[in-house]
Amino acid sequence: MLNRTSASPDKTHLSDKDEAVKQTASLSSVRFFLPYARAYRGKIIGAGLSLIMVSGAMLSMGRGLGYLVDKGLGAGDPAILDKAVLGTCLIAAILAFGSYLRASLVNMVGESIVADIKRALFSHLVHLHTGWFETARVGDLLSRINTDTTVMREVLTSSLSMAIRNAMILIGGLVLLILASPKMSLVVAIVVPCVVAPVIYMARRLREASRIAQDKIGDVSVAAEESLSSMRLIHAFGQEKAQMQQFDRKVDESLVASLRRVHLLGILSGTVIFLVFCGIGIILWIGGQDLMQGKITAGDLSAFIFYSFLIASATGGLAELAGGLQRAAGAADRIAAIFKSETIITEAATPKALPHPDKIAVQLDGVGFSYPARADVPALHDISLSIAPGERIALVGPSGAGKSTLFHLLLRFYDPTTGTIRFNGIDSKELGLATLRNAIGLVPQEPALFSASLFDNIAFGMPDASHEAVRQAAEKAEILPFIENLPDGFNSFVGEKGIRLSGGQKQRIAIARVILRNPHLLLLDEATSALDSVSEAAVQKALTNLMHGRTSLVIAHRLSTIIDADRILLIDEGKLIATGTHDELLTNSPLYRELALHQFG
Repeated sequence: MLNRTSASPDKTHLSDKDEAVKQTASLSSVRFFLPYARAYRGKIIGAGLSLIMVSGAMLSMGRGLGYLVDKGLGAGDPAILDKAVLGTCLIAAILAFGSYLRASLVNMVGESIVADIKRALFSHLVHLHTGWFETARVGDLLSRINTDTTVMREVLTSSLSMAIRNAMILIGGLVLLILASPKMSLVVAIVVPCVVAPVIYMARRLREASRIAQDKIGDVSVAAEESLSSMRLIHAFGQEKAQMQQFDRKVDESLVASLRRVHLLGILSGTVIFLVFCGIGIILWIGGQDLMQGKITAGDLSAFIFYSFLIASATGGLAELAGGLQRAAGAADRIAAIFKSETIITEAATPKALPHPDKIAVQLDGVGFSYPARADVPALHDISLSIAPGERIALVGPSGAGKSTLFHLLLRFYDPTTGTIRFNGIDSKELGLATLRNAIGLVPQEPALFSASLFDNIAFGMPDASHEAVRQAAEKAEILPFIENLPDGFNSFVGEKGIRLSGGQKQRIAIARVILRNPHLLLLDEATSALDSVSEAAVQKALTNLMHGRTSLVIAHRLSTIIDADRILLIDEGKLIATGTHDELLTNSPLYRELALHQFG
């Protein structure tokens, strides 16, 4: 968890989404996830029937108890007692079978729904535009994929079914109480609102506290992910203690938020239980008075007492489950916030094919662009140029001039703010994203590797590539001798983010990846920057062979690598200020001459 000036904007991005969702009704998030439940409507109906079975069996015990007291114990009839025992065993069997069905079906449905939500959530994230991730925090996204979905799973697999069962028992018990003694309906009408009102009030506060607690858990995930992924840097600068202190603060903030949620849950449970048992006490007092006056029988009173405690148990259970349900509602809000994020890079309704994909020409007409996070600062301004098929173009200029931004636009990570980009005469917005990006090979300055084998990393762009094709790509990228000297060869794992490889080895893996892909438009972002002089010469030769007959754009900070380019484009402050060969720019461009002077002397 490194100190970064961008930390606040990162958090604001997702918090704003959460605030928008928080303003909507609670049912909004529930409706959002209904399509996932519809796929399992058969099992849900089965679970509902099992809940009815269990609730009905429990409620029938009260009437059976009243019958036993009046007809069996009161009349001294052993046969009635025998029947009561058999009836109890039968009800117990129904309860056991119903509970088995409920647990099996509910858990099966809950696990399946959460798995579907995880898949849909990850798929949605993968298809969001690149710019969205500029302000998103990876740790927080992981928290939503893992922690928030786990909270929902716990509710769907246990709390929700228990809440429905308790609600059925509560409603059924109240109905039977009223039927047993209509006089009690007035007492019930007074007690129930006294219990429900604080539940509704506290549930709203509990929902907000649960959402904040989930946000704080996300902050802890962010802190852990950033620190663990930057452990070498932390050790190199001796910042272990500082990172521990910062992490402790995040954990403390999460603990405070969680304790506040627990505190509200405790108040809710205690209040409900107090009100319920006070109401039951009043009901029992009235029932006792009626019994002594002969208005009801001992069996009716026994059933009355049974239903009273059943209602009290159900109400107390609902109060405790309310905390879990509100916590799940907060988690659902956070997940729904991601689903409500929309990509700004959309495909045409009928994407066009790329004509002559083996010979790619690129044309930029008045292209201007500003990053969404800095909309008032142009990254590119009114750039127009034409690149012929097979032409080798070099981009040079000071850091931050806009060279990498131009690559982002060509890959359609973003769309230009103004102007158009055409490939073989077709507007990039009219091409399918897969069609466009399959024709482009990118070697970034900081290659991204996965925690997988060397083979899988090289074959990332062509998962179905043969072993021989991958081997040839590695050989052309001058990485084959290193791989073959490893004990496991191509099956060797590179570690998380390629931590087991040097910078030069990572770069050559990225080059091999593009060589294997065999695209016809190459984007090389200082592709040899991390190589030593010997490897650089070899890889530069491989890249030269690869660029032959292909359109290529090369970002270069070392002018020695692009002297032989067909054209050099000099970019400064987002503007194309000069174009020509190396010799022409030395003569005509003071800025290029200054860059050359610093490098060549």
